Amino acid sequence: MNSWQEILKPNEIVKDIHEIDFAQLKSRGIKALILDIDDTLIPRQVNDISPAVFEWVTTRKEEGFKLCLASNSRHPIRVKYIGDTLEVPAMALGFKPLPFAFWRSLKALGVKPEEAAMIGDQLFMDILGANLVKIYTIYVKHLTPETFLPRIWMRQAEEWLLNRI
Repeated sequence: MNSWQEILKPNEIVKDIHEIDFAQLKSRGIKALILDIDDTLIPRQVNDISPAVFEWVTTRKEEGFKLCLASNSRHPIRVKYIGDTLEVPAMALGFKPLPFAFWRSLKALGVKPEEAAMIGDQLFMDILGANLVKIYTIYVKHLTPETFLPRIWMRQAEEWLLNRI
């Protein structure tokens, strides 16, 4: 496999957050989850947390996972509101795939990279950035269709790459 394929390849690909095997993650030594917000947990244009997502987060906490939200969102008040509602640390303006949001998340969670998993819907942001920091990566399909042309192109490039790796 080429090095570009290695750095973009997620450790797991699932349909959505509900298909992740958390017992298997625990057996790998994963203690913490870094979560993208938009189109991973909730649709990009939604501000409220659905009961299903709230229950999913509560269940992860009950299973002993530490959670942190790491978002590229330019709306820090929205990100803070979601974090406060879910009672987890939340970071906006993450500038993923740069390592800063991942380092800050690891520090907030008090874990090493090998003890964390990143769950996100973007290969070029979530997966690439977490792979650079050596965090276990889980790619989920995005929740809503793209309407912004550059994002449509990005999603097409992701599909092309996923079909090759």
